[in-house]
Amino acid sequence: MNRRQFLLGSLTLAGMGAWGCSNQRGVRPEPKILGQRKDPNFQQGHRLRTRDFPSKPARTESLTSVILGGGVSGLSAGWRFRHEGLEDFVLLELEDSLGGNSRCLEYTVTPAPIGAHYLPVPNLEATAVRRVLMEMGVLRKNARGRLELDGTQMCHSPQERVRYRGTWYEGLLPDQILEAEDARQAEHFHRHVEDWKKKRDKQGRKVFALPLAYSSPDPQYTELDRVSFADYAKSQGWTSPLLLWYLEYACRDDFGGSLDNCSAWAGLHYFASRDGGDLGGSDDILVWPEGNHRLVRHLHAAVGPERCRAKSLVLSVETKPDHVLIDYLDLEKQERVQLRCQTALYCLPTFLRPHLLTEKKPFESFVYAPWVTANLELAQAPKDSQGPGFIAWDNVLHGKPSLGYVVATHQQMAFDPLRPTVWTWYRPFADGNPVDHRKSLLEARWEDWAEVVLDELEEAHPDIRQQCRRLDITVLGHGMIRPSVDFLWGEEIRKAREPQGRLFFGHGDLSGMSLFEESQYRGVLAAEGALRQMGYPTTTFL
Repeated sequence: MNRRQFLLGSLTLAGMGAWGCSNQRGVRPEPKILGQRKDPNFQQGHRLRTRDFPSKPARTESLTSVILGGGVSGLSAGWRFRHEGLEDFVLLELEDSLGGNSRCLEYTVTPAPIGAHYLPVPNLEATAVRRVLMEMGVLRKNARGRLELDGTQMCHSPQERVRYRGTWYEGLLPDQILEAEDARQAEHFHRHVEDWKKKRDKQGRKVFALPLAYSSPDPQYTELDRVSFADYAKSQGWTSPLLLWYLEYACRDDFGGSLDNCSAWAGLHYFASRDGGDLGGSDDILVWPEGNHRLVRHLHAAVGPERCRAKSLVLSVETKPDHVLIDYLDLEKQERVQLRCQTALYCLPTFLRPHLLTEKKPFESFVYAPWVTANLELAQAPKDSQGPGFIAWDNVLHGKPSLGYVVATHQQMAFDPLRPTVWTWYRPFADGNPVDHRKSLLEARWEDWAEVVLDELEEAHPDIRQQCRRLDITVLGHGMIRPSVDFLWGEEIRKAREPQGRLFFGHGDLSGMSLFEESQYRGVLAAEGALRQMGYPTTTFL
């Protein structure tokens, strides 16, 4: 099997070809579309396998603490340190910019996300999220002393739509496409979710809370983690293809998974955990042109850019009775540096631990879904069957392997169809072997993926090729932790959260869901553990 056949088989990429050749309709894409791969720096990360770097450090520094990883969890940990008055720490990050999956790309008309692109209105239990939003001025007290959100930063209408059998409909499960039995099952599902939202255990705890650490640990509820969402749906009599597609979409959207490989507890949590508290409804969300990078910028400023060392590849972590030793490679100087610190926060993905720590056993239940995202810079909004002014923020294509696209310029109060815009298109790999997908994704060319994206969007927007000026592809090989069956409440994830002496673990994958609320919670929790270890009289932000 040659490379092209392998890609076609494993990625189901239809219509791929060398850029500049005629597409399947026999028409060259005009004008010429620019673009490139914008992947994370996996080449440097993979050096942990080959160990091709200096074996001994060139110098040693002493610090109070070190944070490993500059995603949302690491930045949140640093934000928490600064609030407690701890100044003597650094944050190490492999990439040349911070934010992890919440990074963005800059375009002439607007920035646009490569991954995380919205924040649900935070529940009452999401106290750290609310604190950040208050610092940003997004959440504030009104004249009556009540908290309220800045309405200009909440997603404007239309928020979402779905393209079903060639027609766009507002919402993801619109009444217009439901037959009588579909509608009956959809109503039953919505009532079922409302019952779960209201349910409390004997101690008054929510069954499904966000962050999920506040969820009830009662076995009568956590046993839902041991069955798939598909089997749970079957037990409820949900057989409607449209309803099942909607549930599948939820799993792909938040988990990079499917009904078959995500747990029922995770699937129900998606629908039942978000309630907005006293600030809004369960479907209300905050959006920005650059997605969650807006939150990253605030956290980065709070940590202090002078404390953040980008282009730093962590090489080893060694715990001692009274300190922790961190070795990292300064990629610009190609110099190995050792940091001696009182405590350290490991805010890197768990799958890296066998490469960095003395523990060599792989974490087998931690499954990471690969993703591909595309950012399309458009001269103007392409043709749309509902007219140029209707495009929603989130535009979903029913029956396609992708999730559709979001529009970076959606929040403009007056939509101008002639103005340039940027769309971000999302494709999770929800089924199959993630390892095989990652290998295929490393081999795929930018030209291959550009054709896949344009071919899919062309069905809904016939002039997409004429309007597209630039198309950038980002491959996220370990894009999202997947809440597989028997994972969220399992023994392996519980043990992975436990500190090792003065080393505290705080990556979002320790919650089992790739959500801002979870990453922030884990980072803050790790920071507070380290602060207590060092004798700070800390109170909790959680």
